[in-house]
This record gives sequence, C-alpha cells and structure tokens, in this order.
Amino acid sequence: MHLGPRVLSEQKGRNGMTGSDYKCALCEKKMRSGAEVYGLGVKLKQGFEYPGAVGRTMAVHLPVQGREVECMVTADGSQARLEGWDLIFMVCSEKCGAELKSLLEKEGLFEEIM
Repeated sequence: MHLGPRVLSEQKGRNGMTGSDYKCALCEKKMRSGAEVYGLGVKLKQGFEYPGAVGRTMAVHLPVQGREVECMVTADGSQARLEGWDLIFMVCSEKCGAELKSLLEKEGLFEEIM
C-alpha cells in the first residue's frame, strides 16, 4: 500500500479527534495511540469532491456493500494532497488494506487507489 505503516500520535486533528479515537476503515477495530496503522490513498474521479469536509473525517457510503466507511478528506497543502490523494482510509493491517482496496475498486468512483 502506498502510505505504508505509520504510528498514530495523540495530536488533535482539525476534526477534533485524537489518535485514540481512530478505527480501522474496514473491520472497525479501534486503533490506539502509538499503534502501527496503514493508509490507503484514493484519487477521486473528475467531478467528485468533498469541499465541506476538507481535513475532516467523514463517512463514505459504498453502495455495492451497502455500508459506510470512514476516511479523511485531505487538506489543501498537505503532503497527501501534494502527492495527488483526495481521500485517505486508515486500516489496521495490510490484510484489511487489501480487502478495502478490492471493495473500493468495485465502486467505480475512484480514478486511482494506492
């Protein structure tokens, strides 16, 4: 996966959540501060955007599976946005990342998933 393992910190984000509030986007396992996590970067297809949610955690409805999956909308000027990613999904393992990537590919809303 593109973003590889990262470690959550207790820093408070613009969305008001702390590292201890995050959960895996696929299995919803709670990820505590200091835990290794993985990120899945997504580039939206032309015409899709989330302007009111920039830099915040939000739920994305996936019609194929009829479920909602939390992700972070990248902020303007952030490293992820500079690398071309519009959304970041945090997952607890490479296995969850691979399963989520497969699920997202079925949706057809994304230009690229890495």
